[in-house]
Amino acid sequence: MARVSLLLIVLSIALVTPSQGFVKELLFRKVKDTLLEDGTTEILDHVCNYRVTPLLQNSELYFKGDVWCPSWTVIKGESLTRSRTRVVNRAIADFARKALAEGLVTQEDARLFLE
Repeated sequence: MARVSLLLIVLSIALVTPSQGFVKELLFRKVKDTLLEDGTTEILDHVCNYRVTPLLQNSELYFKGDVWCPSWTVIKGESLTRSRTRVVNRAIADFARKALAEGLVTQEDARLFLE
């Protein structure tokens, strides 16, 4: 967590300090590589993939989350939030809403991920 905080401070300084555009790009690329996360999770006995990608919008750091289950369905859950800790859970909730709408899961199964 300290590494993430330090990188965010460096990025903040780079954004407010007048400098060449390539310096900001280089710093953000380093922060992005550090904060990018890929992994797997289990949703209703299916192995699913997730990805967390940092985005810079209007000089503010956001996190985009994606969840997909290639061996189960083509549905993709997505989220965009300022919270890195909640981005995957929100993407899973979006996945559950979409799976429920498609009739892939029951209301009871979806409720586990929507609460």
